[in-house]
Amino acid sequence: MTIDVENTKTDVLLSLLGEARAEADSLRQRLEKYKRTLLATRLIMGHELKRPTTAISGYLDLALEDLEMWAGCDAVENIKKARGDCELLNELNEFFLELLRIDNEDEDLNIRKIDIQGFVDGVVDDFPVKLHARSRVKVSVSDNAKHIEFNPNALKLILVNVVENALIYSPQNSEVKVSVKRSPDKRGTTPREIFKIQIVDTGVGIPEEYLQKIFNPFVRVPSEKVSGSGLGLTLVRSLIELYGGDVSIKSKTNQGTTVYITVPTLQKQKSDS
Repeated sequence: MTIDVENTKTDVLLSLLGEARAEADSLRQRLEKYKRTLLATRLIMGHELKRPTTAISGYLDLALEDLEMWAGCDAVENIKKARGDCELLNELNEFFLELLRIDNEDEDLNIRKIDIQGFVDGVVDDFPVKLHARSRVKVSVSDNAKHIEFNPNALKLILVNVVENALIYSPQNSEVKVSVKRSPDKRGTTPREIFKIQIVDTGVGIPEEYLQKIFNPFVRVPSEKVSGSGLGLTLVRSLIELYGGDVSIKSKTNQGTTVYITVPTLQKQKSDS
């Protein structure tokens, strides 16, 4: 009788083990499928996207050469803007390739020494004219933070997403303040310095019920002003955390929003000022 019970237990255990193995095999096959899909996506994004942007840029250059013969032609400025967007696509493509190489321990994170004032001015110049960014964005940089050691492509994406939100969700005649300072990092035992970047607006603000989840994917505060995917701030947090930093938001409805970004000083690769 005892032997039968033991055999039954063994059969049950063997059956459960077989089911677990089958489920593990199924999961492994699905994982391999996802890995292949991700690899194909990475190759398309990292390699094929460059083809059309390069071609478009070339055609725009040719059109620009012809149009520049007519001084004051509005089309010249529009083509220059389009050319700038093509350059941005190329920068995004290069940044995507950088991220793919991070898996390789021999690769660095493309840290450069950046002239922060000039860099922010360049970001502001690229915003659509309707946002009046040039007259609205006020930049303040402390004397000890004239240069920041960071990945320029990552910093551009961070600033574009945060500052654009501030411009869109604020009155057209209001200012958006960007301040940068450098200070000792008091959060750990290892001595190092950090950069603190603040973006302040006086816009509509974020309702309290959205503040705790505003960095989550596809979360958007309902608004009639603009449509979007709800991924911009998720990308911002992902990039900042990738480089060992932090980001937080304080906001009050109809009073405005402040975004606090903290990133550590990183070893620069070469000058990009």
